[in-house]
Amino acid sequence: MKIQPIQPFIPTTLVLVALATMSYQPSTLAQGSLTPPGAPAPTMKTLTQIEPRTPISSVPVTISSPGSYYLTTNLTVTSGNFGVIINSGNVTLDLNGFVLQGVSGSYGGVIINGTYTNITVRNGTITGWGESGANAFSYGTSCNLVFEHLTVSANGSYGIATSAGSVVRDCCSISNALMGIYCTGGLISGCMSRNNGSYGIYANDCMIRDCQAESNISSGIGATYSTVRDCHVRNNALDGIYAVGSTVSGCYVSGNTRDGILVNGGDCQIIGNNCSSNNISGNVNDAGILIYHNDNRVEDNHVTGNGNSGIWVFNGGYHNNIIVKNTVIGTNNYSIPTGQISGPLITNTVSGVITNSNPWANFSF
Repeated sequence: MKIQPIQPFIPTTLVLVALATMSYQPSTLAQGSLTPPGAPAPTMKTLTQIEPRTPISSVPVTISSPGSYYLTTNLTVTSGNFGVIINSGNVTLDLNGFVLQGVSGSYGGVIINGTYTNITVRNGTITGWGESGANAFSYGTSCNLVFEHLTVSANGSYGIATSAGSVVRDCCSISNALMGIYCTGGLISGCMSRNNGSYGIYANDCMIRDCQAESNISSGIGATYSTVRDCHVRNNALDGIYAVGSTVSGCYVSGNTRDGILVNGGDCQIIGNNCSSNNISGNVNDAGILIYHNDNRVEDNHVTGNGNSGIWVFNGGYHNNIIVKNTVIGTNNYSIPTGQISGPLITNTVSGVITNSNPWANFSF
């Protein structure tokens, strides 16, 4: 049998006495003052800090001071009124994704009413106005203007009309009664213009790039002393591109009723374009590329299926047009009278092997 060890006996009284003699040490952590520092104050930003712009909640309205303005909702005008009249420079008007809606008998949607600088109109739709959608041309000679991310449609005159030093980018101008986009002395880029009653894009002393103009009643793009580059021009009721003193390059021009590219002035460069299936009316006076003046350069274009002629210098006594390095496929491919400067013509359709070493040759198939 295992013997259990005897546990020592400690009287309860001794335990209580020992506990009673222990000293209590209070906490020494600082708690700070419990007195409130003062009345509560707001910590949120004010509305002015969140949206430091001036709202526009009804039209007609006139902007008479510099600043930033924005629409708060879709707005419709009554007959006999303009939409937004800008009577100041240094103004930004943000449609804020909303619609500025005209009605029968209304005037212009957004107009710049004088000669001002540094104005931007952006980001929304302007439609149904009795006159132009956005007009910075008819009421003064403003400059340093930007029109961007606008859809401008079904207006009674121009879609967008603007003047010197303007940028028109990433806009759609559709089914306006006259020109889709009219610009003098500016840059037009990334735009679509179609189904307008006159020119899709008419540019005077401008640069145009990355645009599409199609299905307009008159010419797709009219260029006077301009640069037209990388555009898509289709299905217009007259010419695809109308050029005077301009450079037209890298464009796709197709399905236009009359000429693909009409050169109706001197000092043009028509370089690296694709002109396909133009002159769909079969007019004997039209062509894929028609040169109607002196001193132009037509180079490195691909011209196919353009009815009466591929590349044609009109026989009206014009001279000194340089025609080199082009490819034309169809019938009556080249019509080049005397007095021009052109590369030798290669017509090798048997083996498909180019044997002429002249780098300025034209090709006909």
